[in-house]
Amino acid sequence: MKTILAALEFPPALGGVERYYGNIEKYWPDELIVVDNRNKELINPRLPFLKWLPALATLRKAIRGVRPDWLIIGEILPLGTVAWILSHFMTFKYAVFLHGLDFSLAIRSNWKKNLSIKILKRSSKIICVNSKTASIVTNVLGDDSKIHIAHPGVDPVAPSIRLERVSGLRANYGLENSFVLITIARLVPRKGFEQVLSVLPALLENYPQLRYVIIGRGPEEVHLKELINDPSLLGKVFLLTDVTDDEKWTWLDLSDAFVMPTYEKNGDYEGFGIVYLEANLAGKPVIAAASGGVADAVIDGINGLLIKENDSEGLFEAIRKLVEDPDLAVQLGQKGKERVLKDFCWPDAIKRVHSILRT
Repeated sequence: MKTILAALEFPPALGGVERYYGNIEKYWPDELIVVDNRNKELINPRLPFLKWLPALATLRKAIRGVRPDWLIIGEILPLGTVAWILSHFMTFKYAVFLHGLDFSLAIRSNWKKNLSIKILKRSSKIICVNSKTASIVTNVLGDDSKIHIAHPGVDPVAPSIRLERVSGLRANYGLENSFVLITIARLVPRKGFEQVLSVLPALLENYPQLRYVIIGRGPEEVHLKELINDPSLLGKVFLLTDVTDDEKWTWLDLSDAFVMPTYEKNGDYEGFGIVYLEANLAGKPVIAAASGGVADAVIDGINGLLIKENDSEGLFEAIRKLVEDPDLAVQLGQKGKERVLKDFCWPDAIKRVHSILRT
């Protein structure tokens, strides 16, 4: 089976979507030709309008040269538009990937929604990375016959951790005999940082050993620093914006639980949450909110604790439960690791996508 993958979001750029397509390239079992935008072959920002016009020529040439069994489209707009146009003049099958915000944005205006419906109806397969997006697409199309769910995954082996580095971090940040919560995410409001910070003062009154580490970069950095400077949180919360991937895994190993109570904001929601699986792979339990596609990644009582969206009281109780019962935290973390290794490794995730196209 010969396949062309056309995607704008691709490594070395960082992000969940980029990782997904990067791992398709890495683990695809058959012939795969990747067409990305690293050389501006799909999108030319210098054009005054219709910046995606180069994609018409690039994909037309690729389809003629390869004669693929499948063209996989990474973004419904604008690349889905290109596939839809070409399909009227060339013979090929195309599948469209949908992650969440991409489709939410596409259906906000009437003309984009109508175009998206045409693109999806002419496609042969629609691959959603979570059940939330699949449900939205089903409601828009009124038909789920060609909608499939293919969750993302994680690398099956986490980097090895040097114990002296863990000990060094504990000493440098005064974390000995502490229960350490950690969040690793882009610093944007919907990740739930502010909600965690809002419940910490009351928790610290009863559990002074509690500490919270935030790792990430983003537009909320200044605001979060202001919140952390509250007298009740000084020395108890740490915001780290310059952490390497290896250091990230060291921090995960050091932590006792991962927390990220995401919520939907203006149609933007957590598509899945690979970071929950990474925390599980490190043997840590996760606390998450049932928002977007998170319920696909986190099962309450199996690999963590799942609370309602925007539920501060539920968040307080979930943290309290793990702090008071560290054995439960260890148990959930271990179950989570077993689940990740069984169901969510990248090689198996990509095989799932491949099998969808073969059926």
